[in-house]
Amino acid sequence: MSLKGKVAIVSGAGTGVGKATTKRLFLEGAKVVLIGRDRSRLTKVISDLNGKKNLLAVKADITKEADVINVIEETVSAFDTVDILVNNAGILNDPTPFHKMTDEQWMSLINTNIIGTFRTTKAVLPIMMEKRRGSIVNISSLQGIRSILNVPFSVYGVTKAGVIMFTRTIAVEYGEYGIRCNCVAPSTIRSPMIEPYLQDKQAKKTLESSFPLRRIGDPEDISGAVSYLCSDDAKWITGTVLTVDGGMSAKQ
Repeated sequence: MSLKGKVAIVSGAGTGVGKATTKRLFLEGAKVVLIGRDRSRLTKVISDLNGKKNLLAVKADITKEADVINVIEETVSAFDTVDILVNNAGILNDPTPFHKMTDEQWMSLINTNIIGTFRTTKAVLPIMMEKRRGSIVNISSLQGIRSILNVPFSVYGVTKAGVIMFTRTIAVEYGEYGIRCNCVAPSTIRSPMIEPYLQDKQAKKTLESSFPLRRIGDPEDISGAVSYLCSDDAKWITGTVLTVDGGMSAKQ
């Protein structure tokens, strides 16, 4: 696969899947704009990759329209266009029974996981429509497809299910412009968000043993799938949901 000459925007690029995806797209030849709320994390990624010429950090909160517009303006100013958008930024709440959730808790999930994805997608579509090509990859979750007994993530699951349906509708609505939109639905991936839940060795062992491949995923497992969907190797794939879950969905 090669993404040489492509310009990509990756949200939530400072850690975890976003960081791994940035690295993978960069190594495949893309110019990458890293966006996130913590500039220091973004600049650390750029420093680690030694790619100042082809990497750009833009501090932004994807729930804020002005921030997203600024991302697009800075991207076009630096690299002239946008070919790829990876909607990776998202948040996960502490496990909470639905009836105990506050409006603030569920609106935080909705604003970031759904509305943030809406905003960035809306911002790049006119550029891609004019070019009559583009690739959008949304990061959802296996919990957007099925719920897990005794794991109360109801609203999180709803937001990730929304991302899946949004993927399909964008693929259908904008396919005539040569724009592809696909989705990756991971299961448990090692990241700062879930690291606290892995501190208990027995709990970690129990979790890993639940997967047919006997391990939780690494961010690189997702970045490889994203890179493929962004590339011309996937040029006739759109509206699909690729589960990257260590075999969990096959088991249950």
